[in-house]
Amino acid sequence: MTPMSEIDVYRRLFGERFEELDALLADLPDEALLWTPFETSPWRGSSNPFGLIIAHAVSSTVYLLLRAEWSMGWRDGSTVDGDEGPDEFGPANYRVEYLAERVQRVHTRVDVFLDQVTASDLDATQPHWEDADRLLSARYDVVHAIEHLSEHIGQAQITRQLWALSEQGLKQR
Repeated sequence: MTPMSEIDVYRRLFGERFEELDALLADLPDEALLWTPFETSPWRGSSNPFGLIIAHAVSSTVYLLLRAEWSMGWRDGSTVDGDEGPDEFGPANYRVEYLAERVQRVHTRVDVFLDQVTASDLDATQPHWEDADRLLSARYDVVHAIEHLSEHIGQAQITRQLWALSEQGLKQR
């Protein structure tokens, strides 16, 4: 059996995460995207709405991969942003169909990135475009994109479970 390359490992990890995102959005009514399990908490305040967690997960994935492209010299720092800019949870994201399509667009974008990058490209480092004391690493940003996406998927999975147990979720059954 041929060992997997570093890029193949990233492709597999991202693929598994995007399957989890698809499962989270499957058979979900639009109103669940705005649902939060609690409004206040003695630790770190309120929880985020379910849909915002998903939207942020995909937006930050794009941001981190664009930052890796900056480190590799592929783009200008001023173009590094999430897939929907500062409005990552705008009104279009209140619809499950739109959010599911967005997840697919970002998955495709990740695959295109992985088709273009090589392991040696990932060795690139460069100072942050606005803070020269902060060194950015392409490989770190790719790994961080997977880690960050995974963290938010875990949050979304728990939030989806809580929604399913809530009055709103029980009414949907």
